[in-house]
Amino acid sequence: MVNVSLQAVKVFEAAARLESFKDAADELSITATAVSHHISNLEHRLGVKLFYRKVREITLTSEGKKLSQATTASLQKIATTLDEIQLGASSIKVHTTSSFAALVLIPSLHNFNELYPNIEVDISTGEVVDHQINNLSIRFGDVDRVDDESILKIEQFNLYGNPSLIARPSTDRPAPVYLTKWKNKDLPDAPWLSWLEANRKSPQDFTTNYFDQELYGVNEAIAGKSLIFCSETLVSDLVKAGVLEPISTLPVESKLCYYIPNRSKELNTKMLTFVDWITDRFS
Repeated sequence: MVNVSLQAVKVFEAAARLESFKDAADELSITATAVSHHISNLEHRLGVKLFYRKVREITLTSEGKKLSQATTASLQKIATTLDEIQLGASSIKVHTTSSFAALVLIPSLHNFNELYPNIEVDISTGEVVDHQINNLSIRFGDVDRVDDESILKIEQFNLYGNPSLIARPSTDRPAPVYLTKWKNKDLPDAPWLSWLEANRKSPQDFTTNYFDQELYGVNEAIAGKSLIFCSETLVSDLVKAGVLEPISTLPVESKLCYYIPNRSKELNTKMLTFVDWITDRFS
């Protein structure tokens, strides 16, 4: 295998494409003498002539034409690959739960985009934690199974409803409430019984129904069809907007938290920027 430098290949490619040593020198910001030197060395190593040289004119030999086709195609492929890598490095993929994505992350992204317009955020949802390069996970988990450095926030829970529903005169009928039975059976239950005790309520005051994602119950509460017992984080923006309101001033602590599983691992600059932003939002 002939040992030639990448610089010599780049110089040859430019000269062959432009059909001029001078134009190649201008494009590469080197001297015409340097161009001639690189090509002469390349011809010496290959043992063939690549150009016919005439006064103020160069033309490719048959060997030169063959090499020109190969170098132009190869350098274009390299340039395309570098562009694709750079584009990938300018974006991050955030993998999280459907409820967190719909109620917290997506509504907040306009703020992140205003602050960091050069970072593209691609959000995906699901229950499987994704650890691929340039991927970041925000999960919902058991506080006792998550290291302190990874925790974004330990969740408090409260009972929320549409203001118009809460304002209705009370009746003897139990109020409908949606609770969540997590898909992940290893998660602690939402602290419904603790909330009842703290607020001096009886289970008989409510008719409980269940979804496997808080998002569905929140939507029912927004529509005024029921109350929703859920984490404060998910409905904080809705409460600020007056769409929902707590029926009690006594939320309760839980054993549940939002966390970033790979937060303690080495992250690239753009991922760190996103982590700092979401941490500030939680605080």
